[in-house]
Amino acid sequence: MDRRQLLGLGIAGLLPLPAIAATSASRSFRIIRDGSDIGTHTLSATKGPNGFEIDITIRIAVKLLGITVYRYEMDNRELWTGGNLQNIQSRVNDDGTDDFVTARRENGKLMVEGSSFTGEAPDGIATTSYYNKAFLDRRPWMSTQSGRLLSISIAEGGPNAYKVSGDLVTTLEYDERGEWINSRFDAGGEAAFYEITRESGLIGELWASA
Repeated sequence: MDRRQLLGLGIAGLLPLPAIAATSASRSFRIIRDGSDIGTHTLSATKGPNGFEIDITIRIAVKLLGITVYRYEMDNRELWTGGNLQNIQSRVNDDGTDDFVTARRENGKLMVEGSSFTGEAPDGIATTSYYNKAFLDRRPWMSTQSGRLLSISIAEGGPNAYKVSGDLVTTLEYDERGEWINSRFDAGGEAAFYEITRESGLIGELWASA
């Protein structure tokens, strides 16, 4: 290697490295009701050649005197490209009641088969997965539990908080990055809320870039 090649390597070493676009993000919550942990909610997102894919897992068990009196389990996978839902596969055990949603885009139409709705869903829908602040501007929302198309209204509920009413009642909170950080809702007559236990990357940003 001659002097000119060595000099070139030295200059190259001083140049800034190109930015590497993020391809994954995740977030985990614990769910708290009446001061007690009742479950977990995890999200794991990736961006690949097929678009933005996210896996969502919810596990809730409400106990009374050590006995589980209510159980909720969800396993949901969503695929998005260009801001449009392409596919969803969700299964739910709601305390012994099985619910589901299966949807796939065919010939430009999102066809849904769910435990509460079967048919074509309009473009621009949001899912009740909450991870994306951009969903606040979309109507209708589709239940990831049953496929039902929900009519909702949203009003500001304080700094970075939004009150959802109508077919779904909850309060959602997002931070200054637009990332979902909390949900507050009624759980059997008691107030429940989320608390982040682990996070990496920006899920909303990953969704927007897919």
